[in-house]
Formats: sequence, C-alpha cells, structure tokens
Amino acid sequence: MEAAFWHQKWKENRIGFHQADFNRWLQSWWSAQQQGEPVLVPLCGKSRDLLWLSGQGHPVDGFELSELAITQFFDESNLSAETSEVGPYRCHRHDDLRIYQGDFFAVPELGRRYRLAYDRAALIALPTAMRRQYATLMSRLIEAGGQVLLVTLEYQPEQQVQPPFSVGEMEVRTLFERDFSVEVLGRAAELDHPRVLSGQLSYFDEVAYRLIRRG
Repeated sequence: MEAAFWHQKWKENRIGFHQADFNRWLQSWWSAQQQGEPVLVPLCGKSRDLLWLSGQGHPVDGFELSELAITQFFDESNLSAETSEVGPYRCHRHDDLRIYQGDFFAVPELGRRYRLAYDRAALIALPTAMRRQYATLMSRLIEAGGQVLLVTLEYQPEQQVQPPFSVGEMEVRTLFERDFSVEVLGRAAELDHPRVLSGQLSYFDEVAYRLIRRG
C-alpha cells in the first residue's frame, strides 16, 4: 500500500477498520501484563485502545502515517500534544503516550526494542509481500520473551484488493513461527457484520493470537 492510499482513506473518512470501542481481546487478555512496560502499537490510526493501554500504566509508542488520524485522536480524546522531531518521525506526545508520525518500517532508526506489542489493525492492513516484511521487522523489535497480542480477521470469500485483508492461522504461523511461539487465544464470529447480513460474506471472524519471541 502506498502512503497516498492511506492519506486518501483518512481524508475521505473511509475508515471502516476503526473501532469506536476498546477491543474485546485487549481487555480480556492484557490484565496480566506488567504495568510500566512500554507498549509498541504499529499502524495505530486513532485507536482508542491507546488510551486503554495508557490507563493501565503503560508508556505507549504508537506509529501512524496519517497526520489527520493523529490529530483526530488527540482532538477526540480531549488531549493536548507536544510535537518534536525524533529521528525520521514527527513525535506527538501527551505525557507517556506518543504517536510517531511516519513510515513504521523506518522504526529501526530509533534503536528501540520492546517486550510488549499490540497489533489490531497493522498486519491485516498490509498486502501479502508487505506482511512478510512486517513479520521480519517485528522479530527485530521484540526482545526475547517479549509478547505480542495480534488480532486478525478471517472472512470468506477472501479478497486481496484492499484492506482489511483476511489473514488465516496458517499464514500467521508461516509468518511468525520461525521467531515466535504462536498461540490462538480465541475467535469471535461477527454475525451482525453488514457484509455477512447482506450475503456478501459467508462469515467474518476476529481471531486473537499471543506471540512470544523465542530466545
């Protein structure tokens, strides 16, 4: 996906991937994680999950290409943000919540690694070739023993034209099992999804995984 594609999506408010509420898997799985541990959130958009993570006592490092998405996040959250240049990014910060504006794939230039990461809409936003690049990058960014909460979508019939893409368990394992153990936490069928109700899709499921970085 070219940067222009995402800028246009946000400009036209075509953001069906955005969830207005906190993600169900985040709330049910995250409680055992250590407070104070920084959390990496790739391709975060204006997700309210950033607020939830921050409320659990975590410094949050979100990464987002669209300035409009970042502006909307802080405006809709009634938060002020200081801005500064950090490496290849423009950093928007409120206390320990930071969103780095720019290309996530440039993140190695910051020289940081993480023990916790949360991906609800990053992997499924990327086409096939970029998903392989993303998995390789996440392997570099997560420390040994570190964990990733990964939330994907599965639906039929699949399409690989525009996001969100359907990414099944076999592909998740192919992408990550070399460097991570992969555990399926659960699956939730969205029976009331508009495209299921209209007959366009036979099913639309949200699937959660726990990835643990091997040593």
